[in-house]
Amino acid sequence: MNTKIKSGLIALAVAVAAVTTLNFDAKSVNKDKVTAVTYRYQLNTVSGAKDPVNWILVSNSSPSCGIAGEVPCKVHFDSSTYTDITNYLSQFSIDEQVSSGPGVITKE
Repeated sequence: MNTKIKSGLIALAVAVAAVTTLNFDAKSVNKDKVTAVTYRYQLNTVSGAKDPVNWILVSNSSPSCGIAGEVPCKVHFDSSTYTDITNYLSQFSIDEQVSSGPGVITKE
């Protein structure tokens, strides 16, 4: 009987260790998960497109931008590529370049 109890305790310890290991692995996977973000441009002119103050974080289901044009409307990117709108906008030298940036949807 004593041997059966020891075997049972060993099996229980192995099971607890396995569950704990799997739980830690799942948490580390979720921590590195990429998040898609969308920002909406608040002005009706190209002038000011490089200024992060003119962009607000929105859900991806925000209203459509209408007919494509020269003024940025929204930008959609993964957080693994750019951490936020300031980081995204830093790749442009002038406001006019933002409209043709990666992930940008324009409006008239």
